[in-house]
Amino acid sequence: MADLTRFSLEGLTAIVTGGGGGIGRGCARAFARAGANVVIASVPPEEIPPAVAEVEEVGGQALGVAVDVSKSDQVAEMVKRSMEWFGRIDILANVAGGSFSRSSYTAQFQRAPLAELSEEDFMGVFEINVKSTFLCSKAVYPIMKARGKGVIINIGSSAGRGNPTMSAEMGAYAAAKAAVINLTVNMAHQWGPEVRVNCIAPGLINTPRVGYDRPDLEGATKRIAVGRVGHADDIGGVALFLASEAAGFVNGAILDVHGGS
Repeated sequence: MADLTRFSLEGLTAIVTGGGGGIGRGCARAFARAGANVVIASVPPEEIPPAVAEVEEVGGQALGVAVDVSKSDQVAEMVKRSMEWFGRIDILANVAGGSFSRSSYTAQFQRAPLAELSEEDFMGVFEINVKSTFLCSKAVYPIMKARGKGVIINIGSSAGRGNPTMSAEMGAYAAAKAAVINLTVNMAHQWGPEVRVNCIAPGLINTPRVGYDRPDLEGATKRIAVGRVGHADDIGGVALFLASEAAGFVNGAILDVHGGS
């Protein structure tokens, strides 16, 4: 019989930023099923209760925190509440991000071709994707270092790998995710051996987006080798692996999860 104990997160605490959204909820579910307590850090606030309920349904304990992770004071409060509630932080999944504003609780920015993109919109993409990853990681690092162990999982994108066929309006987003990928490698080398830092680079993932159609899903299966688009649980499974002792020798890695697209 296969030994799956190295995949267990029993007794550990994981913070999932963007935990109220599709990929975030997929990660939270996976961590909870493996035994972890989960902090759902997300906005808008109404996304939090359903995500908390999913964690509790599979036997985990959950704390919901409404937070704009691009603001250092709110990040500090998130970490403080997590420590007060669970007494430890073992895993951080930096899922919060996006190519345009999806919540009135965060910086407002739109996407456009680079030549038409405003300074504010360009920097907004970096605020929510790169700055948030930096702030949250920096906030939990001392706690993990003091414990002698911790895991940070950043969510990049296949867009950050460079794709000349990508839509022109996604250029700033691609640059931001490329920065997340590079930031991951630097964190891994600077913060080891206590803290392992890795990055997942998803391809096309079918996650719900209120008020936004997904034209990119049309005909997508024809160019994906496995014959379907990805789902949140596809990312959650990889995040669970990276968070667990099964990935104890994986550090500074960028894992493409795109179905062969």
